[in-house]
Amino acid sequence: MANLVIENVKKRYGQTEILKGINISIEAGEFLILVGPSGCGKSTLMNSIAGLEDVSEGRILIDNNDVTYSSPKDRDIAMVFQSYALYPNMTVAQNISFGLEMRKVPKDEREAEVQRVADMLQIGHLLKRKPAQLSGGQRQRVAMGRALARRPKMYLFDEPLSNLDAKLRVEMRTEIKKLHQKLGTTIVYVTHDQIEAMTLADRIAVMKDGEVQQLGTPQEIYDNPTNLFVAGFMGSPAMNFVPAKVVEQNGAFALELQASKPTVVPFPDQESLKPYLGKEILLGLRPEMITEPQPHKEGAEFVVTADIDVEVTEPMGADTMVLTRISEAEVNCRCNPVYPTKAGETIAMMLDTSKAVAFDKDTGERIDR
Repeated sequence: MANLVIENVKKRYGQTEILKGINISIEAGEFLILVGPSGCGKSTLMNSIAGLEDVSEGRILIDNNDVTYSSPKDRDIAMVFQSYALYPNMTVAQNISFGLEMRKVPKDEREAEVQRVADMLQIGHLLKRKPAQLSGGQRQRVAMGRALARRPKMYLFDEPLSNLDAKLRVEMRTEIKKLHQKLGTTIVYVTHDQIEAMTLADRIAVMKDGEVQQLGTPQEIYDNPTNLFVAGFMGSPAMNFVPAKVVEQNGAFALELQASKPTVVPFPDQESLKPYLGKEILLGLRPEMITEPQPHKEGAEFVVTADIDVEVTEPMGADTMVLTRISEAEVNCRCNPVYPTKAGETIAMMLDTSKAVAFDKDTGERIDR
């Protein structure tokens, strides 16, 4: 296990700046995920950590040793790629042991290590097969096995599950999480899939345009996003952003929305609304905070029931997503499937603003803390 420190790392290609001063510190044994849309710089940062790309400025330290200009082989890192990168003419066992062979590890030790890794990943029955005879999930396990056999200080995963189908991706997510719990090793993992990020990470770095927008635990990022980008990127379905006018009601600041008729909802952070009195902000509400009326919430401090026009319903089995429109914004609501909802009807819905967040319409930054 090793810690990792990324200090003010910048990467330029000519005049184009890809990484704009990245600062991240990772504890030994931590599982960090770099998440963001395509082109945000996450893979460039991963390659810089691995030594596959030179940085333009800044430092990278592994186990408190400066490796900024060290070659990949001197960093003691194993990398698992999106493409698996298996040798097609070698068996599974040969693919796993290849790195050990290059390092002149004795044959009996190589064989013992291959068996250890095969048992851990449950691929012992595949050791004599070649990659062409394997499924996508099996190939991914072999690629992971090759990395595990080296016992490096740190593992780097670059979108390892993106080539798998949805069901297999869920299964492999669970396997990777079990693996981390068993080994306790340091992992840096790149993905554009925010569900992978939420389920796997100890901490998440959300990236956009070569910058880290927010670094925190999955729950911190889900509940307390720093800006509109993070709030909209993390969560499935995404957070709703509803235009709302700040008004004063009974000596307190509140938010006026336009549902089927004007509706005023309370907001927890009163001080943050004060400078916006009479102005419009964006109210951030997760879909699970807009539901069918729930008796146990009746009369709660931040709960209001309003009539809402239904535009589309999407049955999901465990719940039903109801698409409606509030203050001209499309809004997703999460309802119990037994609650009667039908497109074109007006139904009663409960809005819970106890965990709502607010954003400045112009800057996109959080205005409440």
